[in-house]
Amino acid sequence: MVNRVTAEEVREIISTEIDDDVLDSSFIDTAHLFVDTHLTACTTNTEAILTKIELYLAAHFVSISDGGGALKYTKLGDAAESFDTSQLGAGLSSSRYGQTAIILDTCGTLAGLAEPSKKAQFRVV
Repeated sequence: MVNRVTAEEVREIISTEIDDDVLDSSFIDTAHLFVDTHLTACTTNTEAILTKIELYLAAHFVSISDGGGALKYTKLGDAAESFDTSQLGAGLSSSRYGQTAIILDTCGTLAGLAEPSKKAQFRVV
């Protein structure tokens, strides 16, 4: 199993203090496994697209472990931070990186996973 992206490439799109070994073994490996399991069967997702999806999925996993959302406000005295989560939803939609991965997936598999589960109830009278 050879990952499509590296820790350095993930760091180019998201700032994190997580060590490279942890990025590789946890976040990138998870993104790689997900892409290989769920997205490679789709013939319109080229290897280049799968690489980008893996990159943004890894960044998504980092962002939700680091706090999530784009930094909206920071203050030095008495150390305050605020994250903008106004355009975020649940699951992959909970980060701009997950949203980007959804857009890149030409088969719509990620979009289907991002949709809330629909429930039905049937009554017999």
